Amino acid sequence: MSTTTSRTWISAVILSLGFIIAAYVLAQAAVTFKNFNRYVEVRGLDERIVKSDKAVWNIVFSASDPNLQASYRYIADSQQKVINFLKQQGFDEKAFQIQSISVNEDFYAGNPSASQENNKPTYRARAGVTLSTNDVDKVIAAVQKTSDLVDLGVIVTESTASYYFTQLNSIKPEMLLQATANAKEAANTFAVNTQSKLAKIRHASQGVFSITGADNDNDYNNASIMKKVRVVTSVEFFLQD
Repeated sequence: MSTTTSRTWISAVILSLGFIIAAYVLAQAAVTFKNFNRYVEVRGLDERIVKSDKAVWNIVFSASDPNLQASYRYIADSQQKVINFLKQQGFDEKAFQIQSISVNEDFYAGNPSASQENNKPTYRARAGVTLSTNDVDKVIAAVQKTSDLVDLGVIVTESTASYYFTQLNSIKPEMLLQATANAKEAANTFAVNTQSKLAKIRHASQGVFSITGADNDNDYNNASIMKKVRVVTSVEFFLQD
């Protein structure tokens, strides 16, 4: 074999070995990259039952009389009775928001079948008082005594108490930690079942906090005193062999 041929053969062998090594390295890199990108996405839930810390009580009352002045006097008297009632329940007057008195004519109140020309009007007056306070227990107790207003001659047409939880920020961090811990527990279970190991967090996103009634998710009018606070987090964990 000539020297030139020998050198050419050696070069070919070295080049082939280079291709083989490069292919092996690339293959290993692909495997490593693939393993690195193995992950599991899980969701973690946390729920808390909390008590409302704010109450808004809206009391609406009305009066009607053929005499305009009498109707107005009656509704003004009813308004004062409601204010006095709330004071007797221990509420400060600063917590009241007094609605203005409105009066409307109703020509058909006394005789619906009569025409407007032949029927004398009845004057309907309407007013209200809105109470806003953080003393929820006091409102709960006072609402049970609404019939006392009726006994005083107040025509109550609406008595609506709404309850709110306003301290969400005080429990947010702890709830997010617990939801993430619950997600990690679920991911660990998956990793064990797939003979993998849980690694670092790949991505995490916080869900929306929701506040509903403790026993009623459709608490649209906020009538529930006890509230359910709920959050769901979505977390992706890397998996290792």
